[in-house]
Amino acid sequence: MTKADRTLQFSPQILVGFAMLFFAYPFLTNTLYQNISFAAGVILLFSAWLAANLLKKDELIESGQWIEQKKVMTAMSACLSLGLFMLVYYEAQMPKYNIAMTKKELYRVPPQLNKKQLVELGSECNTYGNTLCSHDVFAKIVKMDPRDYNALGNLAMAQTHLGFHQYAVENFTKVVENGAGTYDIYRFFGDSLLQVGRHQQALKVYKRSLRLNPNQDFLRKKIRKISKSIPRSEK
Repeated sequence: MTKADRTLQFSPQILVGFAMLFFAYPFLTNTLYQNISFAAGVILLFSAWLAANLLKKDELIESGQWIEQKKVMTAMSACLSLGLFMLVYYEAQMPKYNIAMTKKELYRVPPQLNKKQLVELGSECNTYGNTLCSHDVFAKIVKMDPRDYNALGNLAMAQTHLGFHQYAVENFTKVVENGAGTYDIYRFFGDSLLQVGRHQQALKVYKRSLRLNPNQDFLRKKIRKISKSIPRSEK
């Protein structure tokens, strides 16, 4: 048996094993260079197997095995293409997966992201309830663009969640003054105002939130409760 014959005989089984590992590998590591190295290795192995098939094409045609071997080649090509697609997709979605899988207190914002990527990442932070991530991402956006009041509003809401109420009040004030207030902004603004003892102002912004979105029964009850319990010094 020639070396080419041995390659044809054993490589498909080896490639199937590598293909299965190829699909799982990106989820076992978050190192880009390792992924690239692994992909290059699989591509080289596949190329060697494909070359061996092409060198034996005439013999395979004569023996009637070419059609069957061609099917195997097509299947392996599809396998490799799918694996490459998954690898590229995973790398593109890496920040999102990091948020989902990493302990919240250990997560750090990737330093290489531009503003558009940071905005997308901030949205994912909010989706997964990673408040520390939201805080760090939107703080970075605000540092890049101090006039991005949408990012400033998101930063302020994260500050409310984290208990940084004085900072939140300052940032909410800037957001509202620049016409970027939403019902969420006003609601969280009210929460922070309450925490710093400014009950009358909290009531005003809560009512503004309720006007923007009347479907907040819990907020309506909260307003009634606060109205009854405001300290006399503030009335």
